[in-house]
Amino acid sequence: MSGRLFPAVVTAAVVLLAACSGGGGGATEASSDAKAPTVQKGVLMIGSQQSYIPGEFRAEGSQDLQGFGVEIVDEIARRLGLTTQWVQVDYSAIITGLQASQFDMGSGGMSPNPERLQQVDMVGYYQSGATFLVRKADAGKYTTAQAVCGKKLGMLEGSTTLEKAVAKENGSCPSPIQVEHYTSTPLGLQGLLSERIEAYAPDLAQAQYIVKENPGQFATTDYHLVDYLINFTFVKDKNPQLRDAVYGQLDAMMKDGTYDKILAKWNLAVGGLKQPAYNGQLDARP
Repeated sequence: MSGRLFPAVVTAAVVLLAACSGGGGGATEASSDAKAPTVQKGVLMIGSQQSYIPGEFRAEGSQDLQGFGVEIVDEIARRLGLTTQWVQVDYSAIITGLQASQFDMGSGGMSPNPERLQQVDMVGYYQSGATFLVRKADAGKYTTAQAVCGKKLGMLEGSTTLEKAVAKENGSCPSPIQVEHYTSTPLGLQGLLSERIEAYAPDLAQAQYIVKENPGQFATTDYHLVDYLINFTFVKDKNPQLRDAVYGQLDAMMKDGTYDKILAKWNLAVGGLKQPAYNGQLDARP
């Protein structure tokens, strides 16, 4: 086990474990009357795990939520004349929280799959996928899924897309990949450093950021366990006006360059889209 834990990520874990599910952080100033109905008038409430680095997270010693996803949503809300309130919720509870009207939309790196799309509509804002994050000492060791056969692989609870990818790989493994679930990425990274698991399967953008910030502790690979779009989520058939308004403002941001500037700031231009995706389709619209 490493003798020093990554401070920024551990601090994020402490903040998250101490936060109550109803809490929110940060707001943008409204510029005009709201153009879509919301749970709380004038406020766009977003359910998020708030540990999706570098999408939505808190830096060491800060209570302020930051990330490329936060900046995209804040700008969408500003254009809609809404302030933002971010609600901390476990990744696995985002869809149920939406269905219970605890917030207006979900965020935080969720990918589309048939089961989810029966319950929610998705507006895609970034092309990503999942890779392996390993301890620095194991750099170059797990370059394919087959190399992880018989080992423990960590992932977020509710990561059904990854679970299916692992199940497919297990069909040709001499001994199966064992999956261990975590409620947040910071806890998964602690499991990795403590050698409870051999690898962790984060989002590609997340893996790159974690390695950049902690080069002496973690390494990643060029291997993609699975590719997918990451999305904002909305309860199906419940508030199409808000879904369509978010899609429209995101599309406008992509056309006027605002979206590209946000991605460039976070060094994430490689996964940028030309127009928002809808329900997993790059050429579809609501």
